[in-house]
Amino acid sequence: MKKFFAALTAAAMLIAALSGCSGQQPSQSESPASGSESSSQQAESVEPRYLTLSAVASSSGLFPYCVAIGDVLSNIPELEITVAESGGNVANTQELRVGEVSIANSISNTDYESYTGTGSTFTDDPFTDVRILWYYESTPIQIFVAKDAGIESLSDLDGKDFNPGGTGTAASVVTHEALDVLGIHPNYFEAAQADAGDAYANRQIVGAVKTGSAPDSYIVQANTNRPVKLINYTDEELAKVTEAIPSVTTGTVPANAYEGVDYEIQTLCTYQGIQVDMSFSQELVYKMWKAMWEDYADTWKTAYVNGANNNVPEMTLQAAKTPLHAGTVQYLTELGYEVPAELIPEEYVPVG
Repeated sequence: MKKFFAALTAAAMLIAALSGCSGQQPSQSESPASGSESSSQQAESVEPRYLTLSAVASSSGLFPYCVAIGDVLSNIPELEITVAESGGNVANTQELRVGEVSIANSISNTDYESYTGTGSTFTDDPFTDVRILWYYESTPIQIFVAKDAGIESLSDLDGKDFNPGGTGTAASVVTHEALDVLGIHPNYFEAAQADAGDAYANRQIVGAVKTGSAPDSYIVQANTNRPVKLINYTDEELAKVTEAIPSVTTGTVPANAYEGVDYEIQTLCTYQGIQVDMSFSQELVYKMWKAMWEDYADTWKTAYVNGANNNVPEMTLQAAKTPLHAGTVQYLTELGYEVPAELIPEEYVPVG
């Protein structure tokens, strides 16, 4: 009996030895654990870029959108983005031009003037090493005054204490230029948006300017402190200003956007967007678009309810007057949009 069990054990050992020498090993694709480990190691090998996105003033209704951008884009392994309050879109563009930031909120008229070296801020100083990721919001330049100030038209602002928009903002630049074109010269109260809001509430000034989608939280607060009236541009005023300042367009503020303002206003308009320097690859920006528009769209739509239904691809093509990023062109082309030749940068490489 012992001899039988010994023979049986020897046979088993021989079979095991022959199996081990057969040369057949499970392939990596046949081992789910192996593949998962490889993917994890690959993700860990990506070194993210730690970037600060210069956004807008924290009092702006656009700030939650900018914060959401940081949250969404930080899901991409190559990026880790912190969002910082800024002094306005003109200041953002100046920071990007000198390399202090690589990504920033922007506004269409400043984008155009910086790229072409036009306008009062960038005259004869074009900067072309910048690309537009997307435009996400139409933002009318809203002029509001106190209802009790006796102001009925733009011309009534002549000689009045008035804030043209936060210092360093595109709203301030455009307002100065537009009123100069029209020969209207207020007594400008130059201040940051928060300080201008306090001055309005304390009756130091008759009104102020704020760029933003309506209803804008800054104007809502001003209206709470001291009832507002919005000032309209006439057709003739708009025509004269847009001819002199080709970087801006026109838009409207709908009736009842603010309590007590039951009439529509026509005014100058710009578009809010995101700009980057030339360090972003086509592949990375394509991933940024997919993250924002597909994978994590609910994140920014929840944070920025006012613009949740904005068609960002269409708005981008409508607003852009300078080259888009190559990754943007790739994504929009993939969606079926025809991107105008003047918006396609020279570095774009067609895919597929």
